[in-house]
Amino acid sequence: MASEQFSFKGFAEQPFYQGVNQRLVDSLTVKPGQRIVDLACGTGLLTRLILERLQGAKDTLVIGIDQSAVSLGLAMRDLKSAPGVMVQFVQTQVEHLSSTVQGSVDAVFLGNGIHLIPDKKQLVAEVFGILRPGGTFAFNSTFFEGGVPPESEQYYRRWMSKALRSLKSTYGLMPQRNKVEARRQLSPQEYRDILEQQGFSVTKQELVPVEFTLEGHLGIARYEDFVAGAMPGVPLEMASQVLQEAARQSYEELKLTFVPRNWLQVVAVRP
Repeated sequence: MASEQFSFKGFAEQPFYQGVNQRLVDSLTVKPGQRIVDLACGTGLLTRLILERLQGAKDTLVIGIDQSAVSLGLAMRDLKSAPGVMVQFVQTQVEHLSSTVQGSVDAVFLGNGIHLIPDKKQLVAEVFGILRPGGTFAFNSTFFEGGVPPESEQYYRRWMSKALRSLKSTYGLMPQRNKVEARRQLSPQEYRDILEQQGFSVTKQELVPVEFTLEGHLGIARYEDFVAGAMPGVPLEMASQVLQEAARQSYEELKLTFVPRNWLQVVAVRP
């Protein structure tokens, strides 16, 4: 189990990441009295943005779902004083929606997590099944074909190359070769096809450019899921340390203040 040391909180607090998720929340008309699901809610960033949008509206239920007990604990601690709106947190796999959420809901959000789901068709079908007619599904992700613009490729090659060399020279280790789900990246059209095959109507699909800072790369290099994906089989502390140092060196050598990155944002409606 992940510890708070390797939670998503450090990355979720980055201003550029909060901004791209604020844009996701703003893409839907969230109203008082609705039932809203925040899938893969993590430490509760998107949940908090939804609550702020509702401004304490009564008779509203927000359900945060995540598989990490550590992340949910942080979310519950940070949002325990949220006024008016009822918030529930459930620890389970995000694919188990139909058995977790009782009754239909008005909206489902999934912030930067769909790329981690092995069976995306099953997930989309589950979301479709719990949405009322006219309900909306909104998600974003930076792990898709097109997430890294050409001008950023040099940084990522240098970052990973330095981290791997440091891992080998310092610890005598190299990552395993198994490929994690986030590396099996889909194109925007493939996401659209999955949604439409399950009955959704896609109303918005856009690329959102983001200035990914050094603090953001240091934050993501302290997040268990990213570290384990970047360096499978390597102890977390060792992998995190070399990733952070390699990020600092790469920014310095390339004289960067940020690295351009794209987020895919999609909004779909159940007819």
